[in-house]
Amino acid sequence: MRIKSLLAACGATLLLAAIPGVPASAGTLQVNPVLLEISANRRTATVTLRNQESVPVTIRAYPLEWRQTGGDEQYAETSAVIVSPPIFTIAPGATQLIRVGLRSPSGARQAYRLIIEEVPGASPGNGIRVALRLNLPLYAMVPAGQASALRWSAWQEHDGWVVEAVNGGAGYVRLSPEAAQNATGIRVGNQVNFGTVLPGATRRWRIGPQLEVRDQARFGQIARAQGHGGAQARRD
Repeated sequence: MRIKSLLAACGATLLLAAIPGVPASAGTLQVNPVLLEISANRRTATVTLRNQESVPVTIRAYPLEWRQTGGDEQYAETSAVIVSPPIFTIAPGATQLIRVGLRSPSGARQAYRLIIEEVPGASPGNGIRVALRLNLPLYAMVPAGQASALRWSAWQEHDGWVVEAVNGGAGYVRLSPEAAQNATGIRVGNQVNFGTVLPGATRRWRIGPQLEVRDQARFGQIARAQGHGGAQARRD
């Protein structure tokens, strides 16, 4: 049995969001860039895809509105963004440019995701073909922010620890595991994807029942005496 190793939606998001501005390979496609921005001075953004396979690949591309509500990621269909072309086929070794722009030139500040997914064809022989689905951030009139704009807290609930970041700034903040550890005092490793906190939004991450606290003083500053229905926070 042959398994074609391609990234699923979540995995693609984690990998591609980690290295902004650097081309990324995802099985059949090389994608560049992996973060898109539209501003008053730059009304359109472009993505270049290269087919690294020996067979043609058919791709569909479409936008989703991106919000963070109640600490979680929320996506919704949107007509505010134009993607051209929305569906196409890339020959082996060839490249395709995707252009992305706002339908209204005076569009409001908003974050989106650009979904790039393979339209799967028939599997050769008895092989299994897993369709590629990439999930790229697209920021329209939203600038990059500073990590100092985040307000952190942590508390313990019945099923484990919760870490929360509230972005009080006007820009999006991308977090690496190292930046999150410095801000919280907690060592979580790469198993937790902190990702991005949108402006004015709240993000929460469930860490698990055990915490490895590397900086007791910093953790003590963010630990809550009470949580959202949780027990008293303890400092490990």
